[in-house]
Amino acid sequence: MDNWLFVFIANIIGGVIVFFTLMFLLSTAGTTMDTAFFIGIFLFVQLSFVTTLLFHVLNKVKNLENQKYENVQ
Repeated sequence: MDNWLFVFIANIIGGVIVFFTLMFLLSTAGTTMDTAFFIGIFLFVQLSFVTTLLFHVLNKVKNLENQKYENVQ
């Protein structure tokens, strides 16, 4: 999780894949394209937010562990 650019690119690619997959599945299930689009956008934003939040939490934990090991030595 040190490479923030990789995390960002993977997040965008994963979000786009999830977005189009959900739009396809919802549109084949008889849902209108407008509804499928808004559900897809909502889940894309939610995935981006959760991934960013997890990245920040893991980065904070790593920094705290580094501080702990520096204080021990």
